Amino acid sequence: MRWEFHTTPYDSDDLEQLLRVFATDLGLECSFRFPEPIDQFPTSRHEAPGDIHAYLLRVDVEYSAWRRRDEFRRRWCLSDEAQSRVRRKPIQRLIDNAVRKLEEWKS
Repeated sequence: MRWEFHTTPYDSDDLEQLLRVFATDLGLECSFRFPEPIDQFPTSRHEAPGDIHAYLLRVDVEYSAWRRRDEFRRRWCLSDEAQSRVRRKPIQRLIDNAVRKLEEWKS
């Protein structure tokens, strides 16, 4: 089993387009928890060169039918479990940053 965060090659300047892609591809109607990325880092050496801009999203609606259903299986987990399952250091740091940002927002 491989764990991953959904990525899209679309221009991150059009945030509404990104939300539409998530709804179509993953069947998740989302909204941005914060308008700015919580982190950014270069793609891995196995991907096309570029930068990943990571946003923290809130899932507002979860649809049962979605375009990439055959490619992805959704599994929700807490940050501790995600941290233990993800091996890539930038993604582990991303989870830490998301938790820290939410804690700052709550206080």
